[in-house]
Amino acid sequence: MIFAENLHALMENAGETTYSLGKKLNVSDESVSNWRKGKSVPKIDIALKIAEYFDVSLDELMGKRVDTERTITLPLVGVISAGPFDILNEDQWSENRSVQARLLAGRPKNNCVTMEVMGDSMAPYLLEGDILVVHRQPYAVNGNIIIAYDPVLNGYTVKRYQQTGDSVTLVPYNAEYEVIKYNNPNEQELNLYGVCVGLERKLV
Repeated sequence: MIFAENLHALMENAGETTYSLGKKLNVSDESVSNWRKGKSVPKIDIALKIAEYFDVSLDELMGKRVDTERTITLPLVGVISAGPFDILNEDQWSENRSVQARLLAGRPKNNCVTMEVMGDSMAPYLLEGDILVVHRQPYAVNGNIIIAYDPVLNGYTVKRYQQTGDSVTLVPYNAEYEVIKYNNPNEQELNLYGVCVGLERKLV
């Protein structure tokens, strides 16, 4: 059954479990499990919610195999130097980038933007010219690559997020650059813009 195959593929790609998706849709995990196994299909209103959540059309979800290699267009909000930079306001967004839809892993398209890397503080993992796909959110977990406003640098920066107790450290991959440590992030106004969920790299 195409719907069951599509749902299974979308959930796998997004890292969703039957429980987590059920919570988002306000249905039981048993219902999601039955859809995934092809034992039943959701009502049209729920199917629309599923399609919207995974950013696919209802036709794709119900009747066609989902193309996981399709591209979508996201706004380019700035060039992120692995040092400080300014993020453009939404009314200044004038350029877009096409990226693989799978990079969003089920995240809502309207919460995602792209940024172009400039500089080498995150080398060799992030290179100049890389296009980052960033999900805008105010939280992160250890190991995330984050975009945050740093009041010391007076601009936004991309770094690896590490939290120990009440302390937060922004870590560059390049050992030639120093870490940025916050002993009290709330008082020191560390503002998280979002988390990098994928990147596209030009091959030269």
